[in-house]
Amino acid sequence: METFLSSVVVAALVAALVSMVTSERRIAAKNVIQERKIWREKIRTLAEEVFKVLFDPDSHNRENVLRTLRTKLSLLLNPHDIMDQEILQTIDVTNTDWADEFIQRIALLLKHDWERAKHEASLAHRLCDREPTRVAFEQYEPGMAHAYRQRRCLCL
Repeated sequence: METFLSSVVVAALVAALVSMVTSERRIAAKNVIQERKIWREKIRTLAEEVFKVLFDPDSHNRENVLRTLRTKLSLLLNPHDIMDQEILQTIDVTNTDWADEFIQRIALLLKHDWERAKHEASLAHRLCDREPTRVAFEQYEPGMAHAYRQRRCLCL
């Protein structure tokens, strides 16, 4: 009888733990991942606006418009992340040569966030893979694949 009660208690604890993990994943998928999707779309939209202003010959007050777009972008980026701050430094109205670098830096930021979202959405990835690493612009080589996912030692 005592063994039966112990088994019931263990089963109840396991069921509660599974329920809690499932609930946590559902909340993360619904809220955090959805908000990050919206954030990525805002970043894309602002990057497009920066390009339109920079390369539009009819653009008036180009410097002021770019300054406003840079401010909007800065409010969406991490002020403590050096790579995010380097994105903002590439926005310069007097030098259009930065345009390719700007778009590559934005693409690397969005790719990293996409890999993080996939990592967080999958329990298997969270258990077996380390959090994806962000590729620095200086390490970026077009056409070369980057290993965003790195296995943890215990899941080899």
